[in-house]
Amino acid sequence: MIRSGLAPIDEALGGVVPARIHLLTGALGTGKTAACLQFIATSLRAGEPAAMITADRGSDLKALALYLGIDIDAPLRSGLLQLVRYRPQFGAALAASRSPERAYFDLRKMLGAETPARIAIDPLDPFLGDGGPVNAGSLALVDFLDQLGATSLLTHPSEPSAGFDRRLDPIIGRSVAVMRLERGRENVRFLRVLRSRVSDVPIAPVAFKVHRDGGIKSYPQIKEGAESEQPLSRSPRRLLVLHTSDSPANEVVDLMNRDYQTEVRRAPAPEDALDIAGDDIDGIVLAVSHDTVAAALSLVCRLNEQADIVPIVVAARFNLRSIDRAHALRAGADEILATDMGAPEFLQRLAAAISRKHVPTARITPPYSDALILQPRRGFAHAPLSRDEFASALASHVSQDNPTQYTVVTFAPMQAGTPGTSEFLPLRYLSDVVMRASRIRSGDLTAVIDDCVAVYLHGAHQDQAAAFADRVKKVWAGRRRGALRIESFPYPSGEPRLRTMFEGLDVKMRPKLPTMFEVSTS
Repeated sequence: MIRSGLAPIDEALGGVVPARIHLLTGALGTGKTAACLQFIATSLRAGEPAAMITADRGSDLKALALYLGIDIDAPLRSGLLQLVRYRPQFGAALAASRSPERAYFDLRKMLGAETPARIAIDPLDPFLGDGGPVNAGSLALVDFLDQLGATSLLTHPSEPSAGFDRRLDPIIGRSVAVMRLERGRENVRFLRVLRSRVSDVPIAPVAFKVHRDGGIKSYPQIKEGAESEQPLSRSPRRLLVLHTSDSPANEVVDLMNRDYQTEVRRAPAPEDALDIAGDDIDGIVLAVSHDTVAAALSLVCRLNEQADIVPIVVAARFNLRSIDRAHALRAGADEILATDMGAPEFLQRLAAAISRKHVPTARITPPYSDALILQPRRGFAHAPLSRDEFASALASHVSQDNPTQYTVVTFAPMQAGTPGTSEFLPLRYLSDVVMRASRIRSGDLTAVIDDCVAVYLHGAHQDQAAAFADRVKKVWAGRRRGALRIESFPYPSGEPRLRTMFEGLDVKMRPKLPTMFEVSTS
């Protein structure tokens, strides 16, 4: 270990490790550039060569150095200090280059014949590239610094509440320490150690101030635990993950573990208490599966009724139907996420939702409502619609000015004697399976029509209907009921075939249907 020249780092870690990478993050104005200047100034005072790669103008950098009491003019003239500035569009050009090694070769020449003892890169972001493979830029930078053999201080802009850019993974993995600068009150700032390979991570941050003609110095007057002088935010944020299925949604949890502390629990049953009062959490994430959407919506309603509830996020491995997303938002969810949208978008949307306060549904204006026809109940169980009731419900839906997309799927047991079939079973067994798989509270409707069971999937596109049909088929096969003949009628392309389902209705019983369900009497 050697002294870094930065009092907060030396106090927190005991110094820096020669020829290794050290990563310093922080928001705008927290002192990252001042730290880099003071870092290389320590090398210059010892007569050792140093280098700095910067995005700032030379005049601006010299002005800041002058404020800190650091002379960089003389070392620049003597060649002891090499100052390199990024050119415009450097990141895009590096990402588009077929041989990025050439750029690093040119950079090595610009640093002079003598290897610098220390190098500061402020910020490192242009090396991450603009496009191209996600980690290609950071991997190349790590290799370059390893070959250079200089003690390195790299900076990256980030807010305390934000997670790390995934492109930084190779750099974080190779860094001796990852630190963050945070703003406090009255010009007091804090250095917090996030990860360290050389010492225990201090629990409390180290306070410091940036002085004219003195640079960065520790601020010992701050008493540990003094609330008024602590950083304005804490990290990492904590999320309570409630999984509504039998097992946790590992894909969802793994994504969130990148940037958050997560506590995973089984979602409480409707008759159980919520038991979240007093938990020190920043947000609640409901992990849902295909079969638990209705249960998740009920849980959102219960959470929304709690006083001072934190933001509520619904997350799934798949993209929910549009109508289910609308119902979740109406029930009180602050955001709807799916892992198939990609990790960067997922994490950014999650960070934005957690950073906002929860908005109770009563305060959302204007209110929205849709007239859904719901599956009727007979006693304690839902009952399938008849052919006439199903036709009337569809007619009511498509008669709206802008009807929601839907798909009708029919399931028919294979005829007796067909290979793979079992003995005849009443269609009520099949309709029960279909209703259990459907989203009844979201407007799905199931009916028994002649020799098949039909289900209207409200808001479902053809691919979502196909996934629904696969679930029904698996459940039916698991009960050893034989094969099913499945047909799909997406709106509006399935209109001609769907119309035949209602041909032959008794004229007296025929509802007044729009063109889609007109029946010829000739």
